[in-house]
Amino acid sequence: MAVLVVEEEVTVGSSDSSAQVSTDIGQNQNGNSIDRNALDRLPVFDQDYITTLSRFLNPDATGTNGVTLVVNGAEANGPGVTPSAVSSVKINQNPYSSLFSRPGRARIEITTAGGTPQFHGTANFLYRDSLFDARNPFAVIKPGEQRTYYEGSLTGPLSRSKKTTFLLALDRDSDNQQAIVVAATPDGTVNMNVPNPTHHYFLSGRVFHDYSQANQLWIGYSYEHRTVANFGVGGTVLPEAGANTLFFEHEINVGHTYLFSPKLLNQLHFLVGHFDNQTHSLNENPQVIVSGSFTGGSAQADARRTEYHFDGTDIVTYTRGNQEFKFGVDIPDISRRGFSDFTNRAGTYSFASLDDYSANRPFSYLVQRGQGRVTFLETTVAGVFEDNIRVRPNLSISVGVRYYWQNYFHDIPHNFGPRFSFAYAPSQKGKTVVRGGAGMFFDRTGPSPISDLLHFNGVLLKRFIVLNPSFPVTEAQIASVPTSVVALDPRTRIPYTIQYSIGVERQLTTNSSIAANYVGVRGIDLFRSIDANAPLPPNYAARPNSTVGQLRQLQSEGYLKNDALELTFRGRPTKFFTGQAQYALGKTYNNTSGITYFPGNSSFPNADWSRSDNDRRNRFDLLGTISAGKWFDFGAALSLYSGKPVNITTGSDDNHDGLPLDRPLGVPRNSLHGPGYINLDLNLSHDFMLKKDGKKGPFATLAINSFNVLNHENDTTYVGVVGSPFFGRPVAAQSPRRMQLNLQFKF
Repeated sequence: MAVLVVEEEVTVGSSDSSAQVSTDIGQNQNGNSIDRNALDRLPVFDQDYITTLSRFLNPDATGTNGVTLVVNGAEANGPGVTPSAVSSVKINQNPYSSLFSRPGRARIEITTAGGTPQFHGTANFLYRDSLFDARNPFAVIKPGEQRTYYEGSLTGPLSRSKKTTFLLALDRDSDNQQAIVVAATPDGTVNMNVPNPTHHYFLSGRVFHDYSQANQLWIGYSYEHRTVANFGVGGTVLPEAGANTLFFEHEINVGHTYLFSPKLLNQLHFLVGHFDNQTHSLNENPQVIVSGSFTGGSAQADARRTEYHFDGTDIVTYTRGNQEFKFGVDIPDISRRGFSDFTNRAGTYSFASLDDYSANRPFSYLVQRGQGRVTFLETTVAGVFEDNIRVRPNLSISVGVRYYWQNYFHDIPHNFGPRFSFAYAPSQKGKTVVRGGAGMFFDRTGPSPISDLLHFNGVLLKRFIVLNPSFPVTEAQIASVPTSVVALDPRTRIPYTIQYSIGVERQLTTNSSIAANYVGVRGIDLFRSIDANAPLPPNYAARPNSTVGQLRQLQSEGYLKNDALELTFRGRPTKFFTGQAQYALGKTYNNTSGITYFPGNSSFPNADWSRSDNDRRNRFDLLGTISAGKWFDFGAALSLYSGKPVNITTGSDDNHDGLPLDRPLGVPRNSLHGPGYINLDLNLSHDFMLKKDGKKGPFATLAINSFNVLNHENDTTYVGVVGSPFFGRPVAAQSPRRMQLNLQFKF
C-alpha cells in the first residue's frame, strides 16, 4: 500500500465528503462535511462557513480553550484565507485520531485551496439592509441596519513551467448593525436601539512551488484588522457600559510536503504570528450592576492583550503492507503573551435590587489597583503516534496515543491519551458497517487563567472587595480590607475527557447512507474556581483568614456526564437533492461550566451537580441543496432544538463571599427551563453563463438568501434573578427574518 498524497490535505488519508459506507477508519458516516460546491449553494450567513457547521459541534466537549480549529492539518487561530479560498469544512471526521487534541465534535477541520496552473478567480458581493428585514421583537422602533461585504480570491501560475503558483485573497466587511437595550431603571424601562458597527479587513497571499515527485513548498502571509463600537451593549447593558475594541494580526504560514519514497511521506506545517487585541471603555465612571435589572456607569473593561505565537506540526506517514503508521510532533502553541489588565480601576458597585439601588445600599464594591502588565511564555507540546491496520478486507483497526504537556498548572510528565477505533463489515460485500471507538483527550487551559495567576498574586495587581460599602465608597473602607488573590489548588492537574461510541452504518442508495450511534462523554477532573476563604456556614460571618480577601482557588475537581444517541443521514438519494441531516437525543449533567465558574456556595461546590448550561435534550439539523438543472439551485438550513436551562439566583450575596451567585434555598442549579430554538434559512440562486456559446467558462451567480424565514423569536437571554422585574422572561433574542443579496463571479 503506497502513501496517498493529497494536495493541500495535510492529514493524509482523511475521509472526503462521500456518503459511501466503508471500513476505512476515517470514513465514519456520522461526520458532517461541506465541500466547495455546497458552500456556494447553501444559505451561509455573511459567508461565515465556520458558524454554519458549528451547529454540529458538542459544546460540552470543547474544553477550556474553546473549539479547536484545524486548518490543513494544523491548529490555527483562523482559516488564514477568505471564504472563497476554503475548499471544505468538516466536523467529526475520524473522531479518535491521535493527530488531534480534541474529539470529533469539538473541532472544525478546514481545507483551503492551493495554487493552480491556470488562472482562476472568485469575487463575491453581499448586501443586506434592514428595509427588507422584520423587526426585532425587543425593538420598539425598527433599527436601521446595513451590511456590505466584498470578498474574493485569485490563483494562477507565477512561472512558465507552471510549477510555481500563487493564491491571493481579500475581503472588506462593513456591518452597521444595532444593539437592542431592554433594561429596568428607577426611572422606568429603557428600550432603545444603539449603533454597534463592526468593520473588518483581511488580506492574504500564498506562493506554492511544486518540484519532483509531487513534493511542494508553500509560504503565505495574512493580515487581519477588526474594530467594534459599543461592544457589550444590549439586553440589560446600557450604552454607557459599552466599550470599543480593536484587533489586528499578522501571520506567516509555511508548509512543506516531501515524498521520500512511495511508502514514506513527511508533512511539515507551521505558522508564526503576532496579534494585538485592545478594549477601551467609553468612559471612566465606576460600573453599576443591579442584578437582573441594568448594568450602567461604565464598562470598566480596559485591557490589552498582545501575543507572538508559533504553531506547527510535523507528521511522518509510513506504509508497510496493510499498515499505515503516522507519528510526529504537534505544537498547538508556543506563545509569548502580554496581558495589560486595567479593568475595574474606578471600581464596580453591585446592588441586589432596584430598591437597594435607590436607597444607595450596594452589597459589594470591587476595585483593582497596581501593576496591570504581565508577560509570560505559554508552551503546549504533543507527540503523536497512530497505526491504522487493515486486518481483513472487512475489518480495520486504528490504535494510537497522544502525549500532552503544558507548562504551569502542576502538569505531570505522563499525560498519555490512548485512542482506539475499529470498523467492521459483517459481510465483505454487504452494505452494513459496525463502527466504534474510544479515546482520552487532555484539556488546554488557554492564556487567561495563567494571566490571572500572575496578576493576582497579592503583589502585582491588587483586587479589593468591600462588602456592604457606602455609596460612594470611601478610601478608608478600601484600606480596611485585604487584597484578594488567585492561586492553584496543590492537587490541580490538567483535566481530561473520555469519549466512547458504538454505532451501525447502512448504505441506502449508491450515494447515500444512514448511521445510528451511541456516544458517551465523561469529563474528569474538570476545572472550576472556588473561594477557598469564603465565610463558613451556617452563619457566614467572617472569612477564616482575615489577612486575605477572596482566595480564588483554581481546582480540577469537576465532573461531566454526557450520553447521546445520534441518527445521521448524508448523501445524494436522488439526482436533485444532496444533503445531510442529524437528530441527537442527549443529556448532559455537570457541576462546573469551566475554569472561571464559581459554585453558588464555595463550601458545597458539588451541590451544583445539575443540567449543563448547554444541555438540549433534542437537536435536529439539516443542510441540503436541490438542483433544478440550468433553472435554479435551492439551499436550505433547518435547526430545531429544545430549550437550554436557566439558573435561578437571588441576585444578592447571602453568604458574604462577594459573589451574587446564591440560589434560593432548595433550588438546584439550572432548574428553569429555557426556550427552544427554531430556525430556517433558505437560498435561491441562478447561474448566468457569460459566454454566448454556452461552453464552460466564466459565469455569474445571483442569489437571494433569507435567514430565519419563519421569523421565529429565538430568545437568547433569560433572566433568572428572582428580584428582577424581568424574572423568568427574556430581554434579548437572535435576529428576526433577514434578507441578503449575493452576487458571485467565477472564472
